[in-house]
Amino acid sequence: MKRAAIAAAAVLLIVEAALRIVGYAAPAWYQLDTRLGWTLKRHKHGWYFAGGERIAIYINSAEMRDREHPLDKPDGVYRIAVLGDEYSEAFEVPIQRTWWWLLPRALQACPSSRPVEVLNFAVGGYGTAQELVMLETTALRYQPDLVLLQFAPNDVMDNSPRLAVEKRRPFFRLDAQGRPHIDDSFVWSPGFDRYMQTRYRLAEEIAEHSRTYQLGRQLAELAFIGDAHAEDDAAALRAPHDATWEDAWRVTEALIAKIDAFSRRNGAQLAVLAIPSPRQAGQGPGYPEQRLGAFGKQNGVDVITLDDALTPEMYLPSGRWAVEAHALAARALAQRLCRATRQPG
Repeated sequence: MKRAAIAAAAVLLIVEAALRIVGYAAPAWYQLDTRLGWTLKRHKHGWYFAGGERIAIYINSAEMRDREHPLDKPDGVYRIAVLGDEYSEAFEVPIQRTWWWLLPRALQACPSSRPVEVLNFAVGGYGTAQELVMLETTALRYQPDLVLLQFAPNDVMDNSPRLAVEKRRPFFRLDAQGRPHIDDSFVWSPGFDRYMQTRYRLAEEIAEHSRTYQLGRQLAELAFIGDAHAEDDAAALRAPHDATWEDAWRVTEALIAKIDAFSRRNGAQLAVLAIPSPRQAGQGPGYPEQRLGAFGKQNGVDVITLDDALTPEMYLPSGRWAVEAHALAARALAQRLCRATRQPG
């Protein structure tokens, strides 16, 4: 028995050494957060494996999948703050081929355009409620000129405590006047409180230093989880069929209105990038895009849709964008945003 344990330990040490020699690293990218539910882990770097490919991932010191950015905006620079979910986090695509990385170069073709800097605050799984909190607590500190809210149909589900699959996140509820008020009671849930305890977080951090542990976790995820298909619930693509869905939409619209008001008070404009589901791509605006467009016209918010430009082939099996979709989105956005980035006067 003792010899078997020694042999097993020796094998694990050999595997650990081999993984480090070849540069393998697949850390846990997310951590629990009492304001947002979860965030990316700062300074994490390694590989994300999807569709047989490995993508290099780096999380900066501000918990963003992005390069480092100074807090103070350089003189003469037009700053864009991106709020979004997995479509903009875009782990399946090299960072240099994401739409938000390509956008500044696409905007260089605009006449009299100022230098443009794009900051990516997107985090996988976020809904509009978390994006509002991210704007209020973090993104506005960088003094953006434009807040670009990336919206997907499943965001409506994520904004409802009754419809959301992951409930360890902040939600908003509407008062009698239709104004949203935050509900952050998730921090008191037993599961969240247990995982926030120091002993659990310390044990997790220690385990994270083992490449063998990371490999085992990754293999388990591939075996038992598999690719998740975005917008599996077709209800997200059609008009609300009951009070729960209508309430989710009303909360979503109130949150976008609050993001718009908060942005304007801090000297920024708001634009919404509406992403169609793979089922709707190439078929013209679906119900989510139509409702968002009507909301934008009524409230003076620019809503940019890509329904006619994207095709189902531009989506990965996970439901997220392939590199072709990112390139197309950057070009389409540049055409819409040229006027905003012109030199003043």
